[in-house]
Amino acid sequence: MNNEFKVVIGILRASNLLVDDLKKTLKNYPINTTEFSVMEFLYSKGEKSIQEIRDRVLLASGSATYVVDNLEKKGYVNRIINETDKRVTYIKLTREGKDLINNIFPIHKKNTKKIFNDLTNGELITLKEILKKIN
Repeated sequence: MNNEFKVVIGILRASNLLVDDLKKTLKNYPINTTEFSVMEFLYSKGEKSIQEIRDRVLLASGSATYVVDNLEKKGYVNRIINETDKRVTYIKLTREGKDLINNIFPIHKKNTKKIFNDLTNGELITLKEILKKIN
């Protein structure tokens, strides 16, 4: 087996571990992993367009709209129409959405820290740089 293939297998296993851990965390909350990813993006970056959400969270166009629709029905996001260009709509977390992320994030952070516990800070930085280079 060549090195590239071994790396792919390692990345996929790590990804599955992280996703499975997030699913366990979210089982006690009314959102799924995709909705969490969208909400976390909005929480950290502020209001964004559907296209920006789609590109960042790696969703298909229709899927991004569907996820935002569900989050809006749950009261976690609002749509804001751009006053200068009515064709552009921004998505923003509501107070309820921020509160939910504030409840989930410390648990998620603690669990993620456990997963990466065996890596030094230098190794984490190197891993981040390598993944950034690949992407």
